Amino acid sequence: MPLQKSSRQGFTLIELLVVISIISVLIALLLPAVQSAREAARRIQCVNSLKQFTLALHNYHDSHGSYPAGYRYKTNYVWGGFGWGTAILPNMEQSNLYNALNIAFPAWHESNQTICKTHMQFFLCPSDETSAYGLLDRDGLKFSMSSYVASFGPGDMDLNPDDNRGVFYRNSRTSVSMIPDGLSNTLAVGERHNGEFEVHTGTDHGHIVAETVWAGAIRELPDDDHAHTTLFETGNGPNSREMNDKNCACRHPGVCNFSFMDGSVRVLKQSIALPIFQSLSTRSGGEVISAESY
Repeated sequence: MPLQKSSRQGFTLIELLVVISIISVLIALLLPAVQSAREAARRIQCVNSLKQFTLALHNYHDSHGSYPAGYRYKTNYVWGGFGWGTAILPNMEQSNLYNALNIAFPAWHESNQTICKTHMQFFLCPSDETSAYGLLDRDGLKFSMSSYVASFGPGDMDLNPDDNRGVFYRNSRTSVSMIPDGLSNTLAVGERHNGEFEVHTGTDHGHIVAETVWAGAIRELPDDDHAHTTLFETGNGPNSREMNDKNCACRHPGVCNFSFMDGSVRVLKQSIALPIFQSLSTRSGGEVISAESY
């Protein structure tokens, strides 16, 4: 009996190319949606961290009668540096870490290196890949990076580190009664990644690399507070093209997350008007700010 030919045939080259093209189109359509969902999840985690910080700041206030200093300073830098991030460690369930600090010496002393190099997840925004478990190196000492800075206000922290228009500054002891603008109208903590600013087009090319750590104001020069490692000023808007290492910047597209002193967390657009942003950073400026303006 003669063999019968099989009626089954394989795919032709054209059919395979069509199938591959359809799969490629589907991937191209789905990928942005997947990336958007991932970014939304990262932003939720970032918002939760900011809420925790503000709750910890209020718990500190309940215990000490004021919010923690933006950072501590003593003449000639013989002591200090430790900032708000260090002060709230006990309120973030990190009492053991806080108790291990040798506060008789400054934050940049070798005896505090083990603690200051400790990475903590809640100080890292998941969208900030630059800061993830990175270390800032200063004079041979290392400090764990962070994605968050507290609000100094609209002043210049280099020229006047004692400017008290914001909630946090050098040796600050701000209390609720010292914020007549209202807690819901006053910035507390914002975002700043580490590394070079991607959008920078300004002329201040000596300050285009952000340096942010949780420990505090890490001294580099004898006459420089280096307050920007733990605080932000509102001289430029978030992610501004004119920004420097004292401003706010994040990896969220077009926006940055900020906590307010009442514990709320709000999204501020990159396009926010600078006068509005600066008004939000003062605690007693007497400005009238509509929620529709940001």
